[in-house]
Amino acid sequence: MISTAVVFDSVRRGYNEFETASNGEIIDYFESIEPDAMIGHVSNIKGILFEQEVAAALNEQGIDALIFEATNHPISDIALMTDGDIAAEIQLKATDSVSYINETLAQYPDIPIIATSEVAARIDSTMVIDSGLENSSLDFIVTDTLSSDVTDALSQELAADIASDAVSEGLADVIGESLLPIPISPIGLIGALFGLPFL
Repeated sequence: MISTAVVFDSVRRGYNEFETASNGEIIDYFESIEPDAMIGHVSNIKGILFEQEVAAALNEQGIDALIFEATNHPISDIALMTDGDIAAEIQLKATDSVSYINETLAQYPDIPIIATSEVAARIDSTMVIDSGLENSSLDFIVTDTLSSDVTDALSQELAADIASDAVSEGLADVIGESLLPIPISPIGLIGALFGLPFL
């Protein structure tokens, strides 16, 4: 389950001015923001939270997933590592907009997307992987955490745990058997991802 502590971590990662702020200081700030402006903040924090949850789920499965330091890293959001090198890059999209995913696929057709469940279920593409996490649940936990001093018990009510197996299986479909425990070089992994022959 996603805890409110992870939401605060996402805020601290995405906003330099809150790097050392207490949870209470963060709540006070966001409670003072106009609702229209808050929509953009929720979207930003939700994206960062999604990155952290997906990377954590992959790492728990033994897949070395690295979040790029910059929250606005171009094109991709996480890297899959092999022996300390980037073997593949993945985009992460916390959204319910099919058009947004389709536009991204058109712009970067060779980069897989791990998406929230609502939109992944509506797109028939092996390049779009269901994270097992709902966009609406991310919206809820971010909004609720930043609008009141909720406890971790509240977040336990969310049925919003990353479906680790679904993520792993989806990635395996995209890049062949390369995420299974078999020896493969980083070059081979990249080749599999982009449809090139193994080297």
